[in-house]
Amino acid sequence: MSAKSKIDYLLNIINSSSKSSSVNTSELFTNESDMVSSLSNPESSWNPHESTIIDNTRYTSITTELQEDTETAVLDQLANVPELKFNKSAHLKYTIKALKKSLPAAYISLDANHTWMVYWLYNSYVMLTDDPFDKDLFPLIVNKVEECLIDNGRGGIAGGSNQLGHVASSYSGILTLVITKQYELLDQIRFNFYEWLMKLKLPNGSFMMHEDGESDTRSTYCVLVIANLLNIATDELLEGVEDWIDLCQTYEGGFSNIPNTEAHGGYTFCAVASYFLLHSKIPGKDSNKFGFSLDFLTRWCVQRQHELEGGFDGRTNKLVDACYSFWVGALFPMVELLAGTSQSLFDREGLRHYILRVAQEETGGFRDKPGKGIDFYHTNYTLSGLSIVEHYSSDIRNSNRVC
Repeated sequence: MSAKSKIDYLLNIINSSSKSSSVNTSELFTNESDMVSSLSNPESSWNPHESTIIDNTRYTSITTELQEDTETAVLDQLANVPELKFNKSAHLKYTIKALKKSLPAAYISLDANHTWMVYWLYNSYVMLTDDPFDKDLFPLIVNKVEECLIDNGRGGIAGGSNQLGHVASSYSGILTLVITKQYELLDQIRFNFYEWLMKLKLPNGSFMMHEDGESDTRSTYCVLVIANLLNIATDELLEGVEDWIDLCQTYEGGFSNIPNTEAHGGYTFCAVASYFLLHSKIPGKDSNKFGFSLDFLTRWCVQRQHELEGGFDGRTNKLVDACYSFWVGALFPMVELLAGTSQSLFDREGLRHYILRVAQEETGGFRDKPGKGIDFYHTNYTLSGLSIVEHYSSDIRNSNRVC
């Protein structure tokens, strides 16, 4: 192919793409506008707003097409589920069945996540019931975590039997033991755990996930949670941690897993929560004393909520996902405390509608978004997000609580 032919070929592709995107964007805006108007209800606590994402995009791409499909699916779901209703009994049935029954063969892919699955399910169960200490569930839950405990804590807690000790698995395992009030066992393993965590500490202040493993804001946050719960957060353990976390804030305002990468909702939660864990009380409200920009962080957090869907995404130009009801939703109470404001910085009613009308499955469990299946992970973190929506502060009256 000659050079002129190649240039003509490329120009043809560019011109075709430009013309096609213009038509699709216009058609989407018109259809979406009609759908949003039809769903407007003056008596509702929240109504979807027309999305500016596609309308402000000049060219189509896989990203814009997925966003378009998601918006349409969410509007359809909102039309089919017009009322806020919490299916508490169905969610309880879902979690109890998963805790007591053997899991299907397909779950073999999660064989390294035993402590996580137990935590997701039992934490969901605790949020749903007034009597969380079920005598039938307790032995199953505690025995599962003990099976994953390595050398009485000297090797941490693994994700499954005969596996390597892992900080994230230890985090979920320790949280489960705390929820189930296994204080005697926790006291037995605390100093062994300290020795193991110190072996994972790196000179830059962060912690490895496991021996010779990766280190990031997630692993560092998990270590801080474990250390605070076991009362082993010594100066030696905490040395350099805050300075390293400061390096993980990106130009957007959120935090990344390691310095100089992309901001992400989960990593940002881990980073901001770590600041609170590193201090015995709420960090000072003088933003000039922070090692990060609170203004940039606040802006980034606010930008995560979608006007049409009501829920959050986890990164710039990504789709809404119910799990960020917690990972991003939990950022706001912390940011509001740091900023010293009593004003809610996100639309709680919008998130409530996404959770109960879009992400909730009528027969029990929660999903990422329409078209996705329910799972333990999304059920736990979506319920946690709903809890954030409904338990703001003592001076905020919430008449729309459903649980």
